[in-house]
Amino acid sequence: MPAFRNAVDIDIWSVSKLMDAVSSSPIGNNRVTIPEFQRRLVWSKATRKGLIDSIRLGYPFGSILIYEDVARGQSAGDGKRHYNLIDGLQRTQALKSYVEYQNGYFTRADLEDDFVDAVAAYLGKVSDEYKDRIRQTIVDWVKGNKSYDARDGWRTENLVEALIEKVLRFSSDSSLYRDMYFELNRNQDFIRHLGGFLDEVSNAVKLVLEAKIPVLIYSGPSSELPTVFELLNSKGTVLSRYEIYAAQWIEYRQQIMNAEVIDAIWKKYETLEDEGFTLDVSEEAPDEESRRNRHYTLFDYLFGLGQYLADKFPRLFKPVKDDRPSSVGFNLMTACLGLRLQDMANLPEEIGEMPWEELERCLLEATRFIDNILKPVLSKPQYGRKLGPIYHSELMIISMIATAFQVKYGKRDLSENDDSRVDRRKLKQNLPMFYLYEILHDDWRGSGDSKLYEAVRSLRYIDNTPPTKQRWEQVLDDWYYDSQVSLVHTKDAKRHIRDSRPEYLLLKYIFVERIASAKSYHVEHIIPVALLQSHMVEGDEWPINTIGNLALLEQAGELRTNVHTFDVLLQDKRRRGEISKEEQASQLLEYEWQLQCPARLLPSPLTKSSFEGFLLERFELLKREFLRVWHEYIPPDPQN
Repeated sequence: MPAFRNAVDIDIWSVSKLMDAVSSSPIGNNRVTIPEFQRRLVWSKATRKGLIDSIRLGYPFGSILIYEDVARGQSAGDGKRHYNLIDGLQRTQALKSYVEYQNGYFTRADLEDDFVDAVAAYLGKVSDEYKDRIRQTIVDWVKGNKSYDARDGWRTENLVEALIEKVLRFSSDSSLYRDMYFELNRNQDFIRHLGGFLDEVSNAVKLVLEAKIPVLIYSGPSSELPTVFELLNSKGTVLSRYEIYAAQWIEYRQQIMNAEVIDAIWKKYETLEDEGFTLDVSEEAPDEESRRNRHYTLFDYLFGLGQYLADKFPRLFKPVKDDRPSSVGFNLMTACLGLRLQDMANLPEEIGEMPWEELERCLLEATRFIDNILKPVLSKPQYGRKLGPIYHSELMIISMIATAFQVKYGKRDLSENDDSRVDRRKLKQNLPMFYLYEILHDDWRGSGDSKLYEAVRSLRYIDNTPPTKQRWEQVLDDWYYDSQVSLVHTKDAKRHIRDSRPEYLLLKYIFVERIASAKSYHVEHIIPVALLQSHMVEGDEWPINTIGNLALLEQAGELRTNVHTFDVLLQDKRRRGEISKEEQASQLLEYEWQLQCPARLLPSPLTKSSFEGFLLERFELLKREFLRVWHEYIPPDPQN
C-alpha cells in the first residue's frame, strides 16, 4: 500500500474560474491541461443539459480532481500554477460548452406557459396555433443570439422584431410592420414583460458561472496518477472496454514509425482541442517533427493502428470514428500473439522488447495475405456504391489473419517458420470455402473470446478439411429454406434486399467468373418485381427477393428497366422487327448464360405456386454452378 495518505487538499472554485483555467490562454493564475491518459468525450447533449439544470436548481453536481504539476509550473516560468485534470472531463466539457454556447441549451421547455400567454395577449393572437408559433419564435431567437450581451443583440427591440416577422408574418418593409413595431415598443407593460424575461434568462447563466465546484487537488506521486484515474473511472459513464488501457499502459512506450498511425492518434487529440481544451501532449509535441519523434503509449499505438487498418483494408474492417477506439488493433495484436482477449492487459509483457515497427510489418503482411485471398469475392461493390458490405464479424476475420500470422512468424522473435510456405498454401486453398461456410452456417453469431482463441490455437483453417461436395449441398439446402422465411414480401415489397445479406455473398461466389472484369455489379431480378406484383392479390406474400430470383450482371442494359422476363423482352423486339430470328436466338443464349437461368424454367402462367417452383429449380442450378466454379477448392466426399 503506497504511503501517501492525506495527499488530497480541497479547494472551492467558481465555474468561471475553472473555465478560465482550462482555456488556452487563461487570464487568472491557474492553468489546467488534459493528461495523455484522459478518455474521449462521451456525454450527450441531453446529459450535459441535465448537469446545467442541476446547477440552476442548486443541486450538488460533483467535484473535479486535479493534480498540481509543480515541475511544469517551474519550467513554464509564467507565474501560474499548472494542473492536470484527472477526473471530471465530462463535467468540465459540459460546462465549457454551456459557457461558450449558452443559448444553445435553451429549449421550449424553458418557456413558462404564463409568459407565452401574456405575449399572445399583447399581440392579440391567443389561439393555440399562434401560441405555438410564439414559443418557437422565442426559442429560435434566443438560440440565434451569440450571448446575453446587449452589444450582441440581446435587446427587447430585437425580440419585438422577431415576433412581428415570425409570428404576425408582416413584411419588414411594410407599413403594418412599422406601425406594429412602434406600437409594441411604446407599450411599457409589454417591454417590461419582455425585459423581465431577458433578465431571467441571462441571470440563469450568471448563476451557473458563479456556482461553486469542490476541487480536489492531488499531491501524491505522479506515477500513481493512472491508478487514481482508473479507480475514479470504474463507475459512471460506460466507455469502451479498450479505454481502460489508456491509463494502465501509460509507462509502456515506443516510437512509432508509421506516419499514418501517428496522424490517426492526433485526430483523436484534435477532437479534444476542438472543444477548446489544452492537452499536455500538444505542449510536449507542438510541431510535426516532435510528433514524429515522440514516444507513444501502447494504447495510443493500438488505437492508431486500428484506425489505419480500417482505412487500408475496407473489405475486412468497418470504418470507425476519429475519436472512438477501434477494437481492431487491440484484438488483432492480442490474437496474433496467442493471448485470449480476456488477457489483453498482459500485452506489454507479451510484446516485451519487440520493436512495434517489426510487429506491425508482420501484422500488415498477414492482413494483406488474407485480403488478397478474399479479394475475388469481396472486392466488387454494388453499382453506384464505393465499397462493398462487410459480411463477416470482426473476430471471424481476425481469427483468419491471426492464423496467417502464427503459421509464418515466431511469437518471441518474429522469425519466419520453416514450414510456413506449406501452411500458407493450405490456408490459401481452404479459406475461401471456410469463409462462405461460416457465414452461411452463422458460426460466429454471438461468438467471443473462447471461439477466437480456439480457432487460432487449433489452426482450424489449416488442419481441418473444408466442406465436401455432399456437405456443401446440405449446408446450401438448409440455408436456402431458412432464408426463404425471412424474405417473403407483400404487394408493396421493396425492390432489393440489403446487400449485406448472405444472399449477395453467395451470388458473388457463383457469378465470380462472369463479373471478374467488372468494377462493380448490378443486381437484377430474373422475374421483374413489377411483373410479380401485378400478379399478386391483396394480402399475398411472395418470396420476391430470394436468391432464386436474383442474378449479378456486369452490365444490366435493357434488363434494368424491363417489366417482363428476358424471353418476352426478346420476343417483343423480334415482333417489332428490331432483331432477326437468329439474333433473337443468339441473345437468348447470352441472357441465359449471364443470368444463369434457362428460359425453359420461367413460370407460365405466373402464379404463386409456379413462381415458388421456379425459385426452387433455379436455386438447384445455382447450387450446381457454385460447385462447378469452386470444384478445385472443394475436397471429394469420403469413400464408403
